[in-house]
Amino acid sequence: MNAIALKQRGFSLLELIVVIAIMATVTSVIVPRINFGGDKKQIRTEALRLAELFRRASDESIFKRTEIGVRFTDGDYQFLKLDGDNRTGKWVAYEDKIFRKREWPEGIEVEVFVAGVSVVLEPAEDAKLDEKTRPHVMMLSNGEIMPDFKVIVDKGLLENRWQVATGVDQLIELGVVDSL
Repeated sequence: MNAIALKQRGFSLLELIVVIAIMATVTSVIVPRINFGGDKKQIRTEALRLAELFRRASDESIFKRTEIGVRFTDGDYQFLKLDGDNRTGKWVAYEDKIFRKREWPEGIEVEVFVAGVSVVLEPAEDAKLDEKTRPHVMMLSNGEIMPDFKVIVDKGLLENRWQVATGVDQLIELGVVDSL
């Protein structure tokens, strides 16, 4: 009876380590997908990311003396660079870890205005890069950003819409869109 009682006392150290490892793996997969800050924080984060990428791309175009552009679709945005000169070059994907193609998180809605005109964004699944591809916005090697643009990021929440736009005081401005 003593031998049987000792065998059924508890879990071995190996069993505990396996269970903890499984729990840690499941947690590491699930937790990043949970939106703890809510929709408002997610919208602000996406707008902030876009603004910082625009600023960085503008600096990059000056330092590397190359034209960089951004093309938007309804599901993502992609940085492009001009391969060749301004007359005969073509726009190609910017192969860089920072300027990689980025998908909008699920539920994020984007409106793009170029030179004050609303842009009809093509579906992401139909977008392809070819010799006719042109960016919506360009960061030129002389420091200019053209044309003037505004990108509004929201999630169908009219009280919490953020915009990234060319600015008067700064090259790129980030702010909350005034409610109607």
